[in-house]
Amino acid sequence: MKLLLLGAGGQLGQAFCQSPFWPGNNSLALNHAQLDITDSKALQQLITAYQPDVVINCAAYTKVALAQQQAELCLQINTNAVVHLAQLCAKAQCLLVQFSTDYVFNGEKGSAYIETDSTAPLNVYGQSKLLAEQAIQQHCQRYLIFRTSWLFSQYGHNFYRTMLTLAEKGTAISVVDDETGCPTYAGDVADAVLKVLAQYNQSDKAQFSYGIYHLASTPAVSWYQFASAIFAAHQLTPVLTAVSSKHWAGGVKRPAYSALNSRAFSTTFGISLPSWQQALTRLSRHRDKGD
Repeated sequence: MKLLLLGAGGQLGQAFCQSPFWPGNNSLALNHAQLDITDSKALQQLITAYQPDVVINCAAYTKVALAQQQAELCLQINTNAVVHLAQLCAKAQCLLVQFSTDYVFNGEKGSAYIETDSTAPLNVYGQSKLLAEQAIQQHCQRYLIFRTSWLFSQYGHNFYRTMLTLAEKGTAISVVDDETGCPTYAGDVADAVLKVLAQYNQSDKAQFSYGIYHLASTPAVSWYQFASAIFAAHQLTPVLTAVSSKHWAGGVKRPAYSALNSRAFSTTFGISLPSWQQALTRLSRHRDKGD
């Protein structure tokens, strides 16, 4: 099984490349400098020449707030490029693995979302991801779309790393306490997806369980609760204040409750993600060792 990973320089892309389940041989991982996913000609040439069995797309515009001002760029990366990628994968008869977000929902349900719940994104980022989902379903027969949420890791730009940086600088920190979701360790997502792809490699491709799956850790918490847990895991004691999202002037609208129910994924593939607290414990141990 030949794997092609796009967006290898990002948080999730790095997690894939560092996963113990990543096949070093028979795989190709490219970062943005090596391939710009919006370069349709280069993308077509790559897939034609490499002939992958699976394309894992980790390339994405992920700056949720900035997307409101850079809507065209966000849609170009998250939607338009994915439309072309879906068409290329369909023509090449390869599996497309795409990552989506809890932000395709409006957060008004009040309980964890399942895959068949109605979507209604509140911001440009969520809309760009939903349009990509729809395009893939339109063009591809072989696809896996994983909606995940609040990704964190030791790689790239994310809430976890931001909190540690602020705490170590001695900065007083304010974090919203009225937005709830499921923090999810990028490494656990990568491991789980690669295990699914191992199943795919051994499967009858016509009978495989393609579709959209939620893939997020538990339990659901607020950003403030997540920040508190990060500091506790790393034995840090910054000045931390809980605030309402209404206090962030000009802030992008986000779902108040966007927890994801991942039961369908676990039932279908026999794989469950560890809790995000377990991931925090692992990260804090590695950090203490200087890894």
